[in-house]
Parts: sequence; C-alpha cells; structure tokens
Amino acid sequence: MFACLTSIELNAAGLSSHQLRVAQRCCLRRVRRGVYVVTMVCTDPGHRFIAAVGGASGTTLPRQSSGALKNSEDLRILVRSYVDDLPDGAAFSHRSALIVHGLSIPYFENDEPLVVEFAHPEIGARRSFVHIWKRPLEGSTEDVNGCRVTTLLRTLLDVARDCPLAFAVAVVDEAIRRNFVSAREFADYCAREPVRTRQRRINAVITNVDARRESVAESITAVRFVEYSVPGFEPQVVIRDENGDFVARTDFANPQARIIAEFDGAGKYYLDGADPKQAFEHERRREYSLRNLGFQVFRITWKDLFRGDLFLRIKDSVKQRTQTA
Repeated sequence: MFACLTSIELNAAGLSSHQLRVAQRCCLRRVRRGVYVVTMVCTDPGHRFIAAVGGASGTTLPRQSSGALKNSEDLRILVRSYVDDLPDGAAFSHRSALIVHGLSIPYFENDEPLVVEFAHPEIGARRSFVHIWKRPLEGSTEDVNGCRVTTLLRTLLDVARDCPLAFAVAVVDEAIRRNFVSAREFADYCAREPVRTRQRRINAVITNVDARRESVAESITAVRFVEYSVPGFEPQVVIRDENGDFVARTDFANPQARIIAEFDGAGKYYLDGADPKQAFEHERRREYSLRNLGFQVFRITWKDLFRGDLFLRIKDSVKQRTQTA
C-alpha cells in the first residue's frame, strides 16, 4: 500500500522543517495538510527514514503521471491518508469504499475535485478533501484491512443512489462480473433497505445491470444506448456466416438492423502479449468479414462515451436499416 507519513511522524524521526521542505522536492509529496506520501527511495543521508519506509516490503510508490490512472492513484493515496484519521463514528463510503473493497473507479468527471467520502449517522459536511454523507450506518459497516468501511452491498446501494447511472451500472457490473455479489443479492439487498429519496435511481441501476458485459467501457456503452433511446442492442452476440461457421463475438449487436457496436480501446491490441500489428490486422480482417455479411460496424472510443454524436448516428442508422429491412 502507499506509505503516508504525518509531519509529526517525520519530526519524530528527526527531520527538521527545512529537511521536510527539501524532501518535498525529492522523495515526498504533500497529500493534504500535515500528511505526505513517499514517492521514491532516494540516497540523501537526511532522508534515510523516508527511504526505509519507501523501501519496506509491501510499500507501493506512486507511478502514474497523467490522465484517469493518475486521478485513480491520487484518490487511493488520499483515502490511504485517512485510514488512521477517520472521523469518530464514520466509515469510508461511496468511491472511497469502492477502493477499500478492491473495485475500480469507472471514470472521473472533468475538473471533478478528488475527495474522500465518509458516511456518518449524525453529520453531513463538505470540505476541501472530504465529503461526509449523513446516512444511518447501523449494521452496514465492516472492517477491511483495518479500515472501517460500509459493507460491499451497502456501498453498491450508495453508489446507485448518489452517482450517475453509467457510473453506478459500471460499478455493479464489475462487482457481479468478479463474483463479489450476484445481481439477485444486490436487488434483494436494495429491497430490504428502501431509501426515502432517489429510490428511482437505485431501481434504474437494478434494471440495467448485466453480467454479460466484460468491461467498464461496455457497461457505460450499454447505459448510453438506454439514455439515447437506441433500441435492440444485446451484448456478446455471436455472429456466424451463411454456413453456420463462427465469424465473431461482438461487444454489442442489433441483429434485426444488422448493426454492430464495438468498443475500440487501444489496450485490446496488447492483450495476452500479442503483437499489436498482428492483432490490428486480425481485427481489420474480422471487421471486413462482418461487413461482407451485411453488418454496419461502429467503433466506439472512450471519448465517444461522453458525447452524444456517435450514439445519435447509431440511433439514426438503426431507424433507417430497420425500416428498410
């Protein structure tokens, strides 16, 4: 895990205020007031204590430099910095609880500040790095690796209640895909724990979860089909030729309109150590085969998931091809 040190701990280890400032240009990074994360193991004699902590077995050093991976890493570090500084009576919740439970953060909104989220039965507040949700906690917390956190099912309910539909569906889909919970367990828990507000949002998540989706991107794509009223798409559809021979298993297909939607992430060309050029050529031939069978193929990129142009084009194409079928 990431190694977070307080200024009190660093002072106790013999670092002066001047040495602490120097270390921030070398092997420490300020996380929040009075808390720092070890970023590297350096050779400065004055930083031996920091180097010992950074080099200890089990210590993870920050590696990301930009983008969503950097946001995810920074949020994990921020959550780690509060493990020993949890407000009395509170528990990690929402996105912070997802991290503790080992689930992914599907995406980050543009310019969205990174905050640690807690649930507390009596207090609700927002501060620079903290969002405290006023929510009852009786019977809904557990200890995970020394962290007081909302249970997994309660965390999923909170995310479904308070986060955008695409975000929540991607989270619940992943939990189901990884066998953390089943769709039935989640639905039953939500039925046993009705909420006074935003119940419709929870119901929408229950309606839209589907374990057949194989990635966060596929989950978000499926929700976009719902939001843009694009009908008829099913996940993981097997396409065969006129002889019944296998051609492809698609991310999404509308068999009636003969339209296929595939998520086009660069990472797919590096799966299982494959040569990316060979993987790209295989993908190109696969698409030719689908087009030769009369399918229209749409490629969806990550950016497409957060703007409407492509989904409106797919919607128009479905309408046209269904009318002429």
